Amino acid sequence: MTETGISNRDRQFFGPGPKRILALDGGGTRGVIELAFLERIEALLRAEHAHDPTFRLSDWFQLIGGTSTGAIIAAGLAMGKQVAEITQLYLDLAPQAFRKRSWRIMGLVPRFGAKPLVNFLQAQLGERNLDSDDLLTGFAVIAQRFDMGSPWLISNNPCSPYWEDPADGSYIGNRHYRLREIVRASTAAPGFFQPQWLQVAPGSRPALFVDGGLSPYNNPSLMLILLTQARAFGLQWQPGPEALSVISIGAGQYRMGLAPGALPPKTAGGLALHSLMEAVSNAQMQTLTMLQWFSEPAMPWIINSEIGNLAGDVLGGRPLLNFQRYDMALEASWLESELGFQVKPAALARLRRFDDPGCMKELYAMAIVAAEKQVRLEHLVTPE
Repeated sequence: MTETGISNRDRQFFGPGPKRILALDGGGTRGVIELAFLERIEALLRAEHAHDPTFRLSDWFQLIGGTSTGAIIAAGLAMGKQVAEITQLYLDLAPQAFRKRSWRIMGLVPRFGAKPLVNFLQAQLGERNLDSDDLLTGFAVIAQRFDMGSPWLISNNPCSPYWEDPADGSYIGNRHYRLREIVRASTAAPGFFQPQWLQVAPGSRPALFVDGGLSPYNNPSLMLILLTQARAFGLQWQPGPEALSVISIGAGQYRMGLAPGALPPKTAGGLALHSLMEAVSNAQMQTLTMLQWFSEPAMPWIINSEIGNLAGDVLGGRPLLNFQRYDMALEASWLESELGFQVKPAALARLRRFDDPGCMKELYAMAIVAAEKQVRLEHLVTPE
């Protein structure tokens, strides 16, 4: 609680002034790309705040949310950690979390054991609940509830419909959920990690959750906007570019497909996995399309050859928000033309993997260059 008796979270959610959302994609070990952008954002904003060493991104953004690896980073930021601290923790965690088992039965046992990630989340988040005062700003994650086939938006918004325990005891209020469990749920990629069980109703079988990236919201931006705008969630922040800003950060985008002359996967499982990854990629591009259509980003991304980057084409004729997307395109031509890196096909294929810690330092170095080129202070400060 602050000296006024109002929690930092409630001050961010319900206080006056413009509202800012930070949305972090899923992407496994490629989350280091996001961290490079976040370091640049933090440095620019700290300089704007007279180089105050106590400044944190939780002071600037009223809502920080993420999916999968983005959920881990978002939790650290919402708790007031500096980006450099999270980066080091991330670099230490990844080689442990993505260490292949010494043995496993293909198709029956996940590729990686969950213990290193569980231990990490326990160490960092402990027994804190979603209503912890240690969350200094709004916080949200996306997870996919597997047993019901539906994406869940789980946040510390006290106005959310399921925040409190009901009088009839039919479910457990969201405020009681353990932070480490909901973050773990958002990161539980099937085939790579075990799913996460979460007790959501007293005396009943726990709910089964898998990685939020398997929902349409690997880029959580639209769900975070919904949280702030829909009446059901009780916030209804004022829309408009002067009042609402969204910074969306990716973990390395690329178009799924086959190289020229390449054959499709030979096995049914390989074809299914490739198709699933295409669905995730297409959902991310759809989110980017909608957000650029709702706004006028200073640096829009090309959607496709048919509609370009939608510059000057705003739904309804007036932007609904101030939006900017930061990311790296993991395409050889883009990396060379935009960043000056020449990457051979085999190396590019490895960089695209989300479960290879050996590529993290290279991705991080590339992302630092990308962040220097893309991130501008005027993107972060809401126009008057």
